[in-house]
Amino acid sequence: MMCPRVLHHVPNWSVICLRPAAQQAAVRRAVQARGARHVALPGLRLAALPASGALRSALACPAVVFTSPAAVAFAARLLPLKLRRNALALAVGAGTARALARHGIRAISPAHEAMHSEGLLALPQWDDITGPVGLVTAPGGRGTIPAGLAQRGLETRRAEVYQRLPPRLDARHQRALMQACAPRAVLVSSAEALDGALDALPPACRAHVLDSLAVACSRRLSELAQAR
Repeated sequence: MMCPRVLHHVPNWSVICLRPAAQQAAVRRAVQARGARHVALPGLRLAALPASGALRSALACPAVVFTSPAAVAFAARLLPLKLRRNALALAVGAGTARALARHGIRAISPAHEAMHSEGLLALPQWDDITGPVGLVTAPGGRGTIPAGLAQRGLETRRAEVYQRLPPRLDARHQRALMQACAPRAVLVSSAEALDGALDALPPACRAHVLDSLAVACSRRLSELAQAR
């Protein structure tokens, strides 16, 4: 594991990004600004889920958690993002908070080093919440947030607005990966994306990914990358 802030100047590096295709642009700009080569290798596809009453119910709660920028974007396609007066909006990370800000919603998120479910649950604002909590998210996940809220005696009203699907990595992705010379780093921000990419690649390409420095955003993902 290496903290991303170490990667200030990485000329001649190839940096592999496993984020979905729609989330590659910001990473590409950041990587190229540091003199490195960006390699897009989406380990997931994102797809909308149909509208349901669950989202309206979640947005009406006194506190609403958004788990990702994608959760914000897909929810906004279904309903205007309007929370009740004095409702508390919480975001798992700064990117999600910025996505909410574009819809006029000010959200609280954990500090840089704690942008994960456990960091969200450790926020002191939970001490003042007594009503149900809306959770705008996708199916699956580790279930850490609902379990943590249950331990506090808080009901979760879950709204699943998008789904994560296996990637479609074609010859273009494989060619770009194999042309990515060492030194290489792979950005690991999702266990599902890492496994999705590895499962979708032929052996030679998979070995190319595994022969890279994993830059993980949490200790859990660092240990998972080492295990792979």
